[in-house]
Amino acid sequence: MRPIFHKNFKKFVRKIKDEALFSLIKSKVDGAIENPAKGKLLEQPFRKHKVRGISFDYKNNSYRIAYLQNKRENEIAFLLIDSRENFYSKLKKIL
Repeated sequence: MRPIFHKNFKKFVRKIKDEALFSLIKSKVDGAIENPAKGKLLEQPFRKHKVRGISFDYKNNSYRIAYLQNKRENEIAFLLIDSRENFYSKLKKIL
């Protein structure tokens, strides 16, 4: 799978100063690239777009990663990574 990163995803990752958080995110992204079905299908209204999500915790914060898989083009598009609060409203704006 060829990864594609949305500008909101890149913006969040650029702000990260904590090396451990950065490597955790990298491992989650690499895992999704290896096995795109690993992420859980999100509920409506995202399910109709087949958006998948990976959630993880780091230092008492919950984070979510949202991505789409395009099997025909052999691509995986990472749409958003952010903390749990307001995650779904931000994701709605992207879609």
